[in-house]
Amino acid sequence: MSKSAHKILTTAEMLFNQHSFTGVGVDLIRDQSGCSKTTMYTYFKNKQQLINEVLKQRDQNFRESLTEYVGTSQDIEAIKKIFDWHINWFQTDDFKGCLFVRAVAESNTEDLDIKNISIEHKIWLRGLIHHYADSINSNPTIGELIYLLIEGLMSRFLVEGFNPDIASQQRAFIIRSLE
Repeated sequence: MSKSAHKILTTAEMLFNQHSFTGVGVDLIRDQSGCSKTTMYTYFKNKQQLINEVLKQRDQNFRESLTEYVGTSQDIEAIKKIFDWHINWFQTDDFKGCLFVRAVAESNTEDLDIKNISIEHKIWLRGLIHHYADSINSNPTIGELIYLLIEGLMSRFLVEGFNPDIASQQRAFIIRSLE
């Protein structure tokens, strides 16, 4: 990927995350990225394609960051790391909830690309959690509960703000569930 295309994607992701997909136009992305309209349309034929590519990049970055954070941890330690990675993210200044959920919510119901990219992202995360949880406890419901708990905290902390007591309580619940 060229340096210009990367800059456009990074800028678009930041703006979409800060504001919304519908609230950010290509002119703002072009201006903030410092590229020309010609350059922008050389790499992305329209806003829809740009959104799709932003989501693909976000998914790749998410997977790499979480996988690196978990590292070689196994079993309960890996689940703790997955949970801790999310808790760290929830506390960042740029946390605005799940960009994939927001993209689906803001998209045209007929836009299958956004929906499919978002589904693949969620399936990957759920699969990662199940991989570690199922190796500890043969009850597949435990992995599903951990996934749903993380997804629920994502929404809760977006709406209510981060609460370290709730985060600690839920982390302890996960560990007890796996022991």
